[in-house]
Amino acid sequence: MKTRILWSLLAGSTMVLGLAACNKAESPAKVSSDVAEAQADRQEDVAAARADQNETQANTAGDAVSPDVDDRGDAIKKRASAQYDTAIAAAEGDRKVAKEGCEALQGDAQEQCKKSADASYEAAKNNAQLARDAEKDRGDAVQKLDNR
Repeated sequence: MKTRILWSLLAGSTMVLGLAACNKAESPAKVSSDVAEAQADRQEDVAAARADQNETQANTAGDAVSPDVDDRGDAIKKRASAQYDTAIAAAEGDRKVAKEGCEALQGDAQEQCKKSADASYEAAKNNAQLARDAEKDRGDAVQKLDNR
């Protein structure tokens, strides 16, 4: 019986200490290094997404001005997806950079900072989805002109 209680206390203490360490502030040098790395990763990811978006723009240039409304509608939808991917890459990068910056804080301030970063990401993601969906709806509307 005593052994079980001791193990329970030990496990509880370990869990409390582990949780306390989760919100411990990192050194300014470590935070600065991590933020710089996250910024570099963001730049790479956004550049790659923009390159894909530019490629999509180029690949759909002929379809975008085609007399065939189905082709125009498809071009609009493909471009909308590429723009969405670029917006998401930027939003994810922004979230990672912000969260790395949060590591300079401790306790509740760190937790709130990370929640704020997540909320900003969710808002950017929702805006990107709305923009993409609106453009895809526009592409569908253009394609429906073919059915008249």
